Amino acid sequence: MKNLPLWTDTVFAFFSLFLLSFCLLRFSLPAGGALALALFLSAGTAALLHLFLRRRRKKKGLDEDEREKVRRFAIHLALDSPAHNADLLTKSLNVLQRQENAGTYAEISDDTLQCGQQTAFLKFRFEAITADELCPVLRREGEKTFYAADFTEEAKKLAEAFNVKLQGAREVYKLVSESGCMPQTLLAPPEHKTSFKEKLSRRITRRAWRGYALSGTMLLLFSLVTVFPLYYIISGGILLAFSAFVRFFGKKED
Repeated sequence: MKNLPLWTDTVFAFFSLFLLSFCLLRFSLPAGGALALALFLSAGTAALLHLFLRRRRKKKGLDEDEREKVRRFAIHLALDSPAHNADLLTKSLNVLQRQENAGTYAEISDDTLQCGQQTAFLKFRFEAITADELCPVLRREGEKTFYAADFTEEAKKLAEAFNVKLQGAREVYKLVSESGCMPQTLLAPPEHKTSFKEKLSRRITRRAWRGYALSGTMLLLFSLVTVFPLYYIISGGILLAFSAFVRFFGKKED
C-alpha cells in the first residue's frame, strides 16, 4: 500500500501514452503495427517515468521522515523541563568533545552552559524566539550560542549582526543523535484518533459533489448515442457513486 500511488501514476501514464500514441500511429501504420509500436513506446516511457518518480519519492520520503523526527524531538524539548534539557545538551556536547579529544567540556552554570569561553543559552518552547528575547544575550561577553526550537526572521538577522550562533531544532536533533544521547521515549501530547471521515474530509470538499454528478450524468447521456456505450456507462456510474460519497463524507467549507 505504501507504493500504491507510485504504481497508480505509472499505470495512468501507460494507458494515457498508449491511447495517444495508438491514435496517432494508426493513421500511418497498419492496426497491428500501430498497436505493437504504441505498446512498446508507452511501456518504455512509463518504465522510465516509474524509475524517476520512485527515486524522487524515496528522497522526498527520507526528507519527510527526518522532518517528522525533528518535529517530535522539538515537542519533547518544549514539554520537558529546562533542567532536563540542559542535562541532555551538556551530556551530548561532552560526548562529542571526548570523541574529538577536546580539552574543554561543557558544564551547567546557572541558566546557561559554559564550554571554555563559549556561553550557551537554552530556551525550548513551541513558539519561535523573537528578537526582543535575544537582546539580553547580546549584552553577554564572549562567544555566544542560543539553542531553541526556532527563531523569527528578525531574531536571525539580529543574531547575525551581533555574531550570535543560533542552533535550531534540526541542529539540536543532529547534535543529540550523533552523540548517542537521544532519549528512548520522547514526551508528546496525547494523540487524537482521527476517524476515516475526518481523514477523508481533509482532502475532499463537500461542494465538489455537483461537479462529479454532472460529469457522471453527461457520460451516461453520451452512452445513448456512442458506439462504445459500456465505457461511458461504467465511467458515469463511478462518477455518480463518487459524487454521492463526497456529498455525505466531504469536508464542509466555512
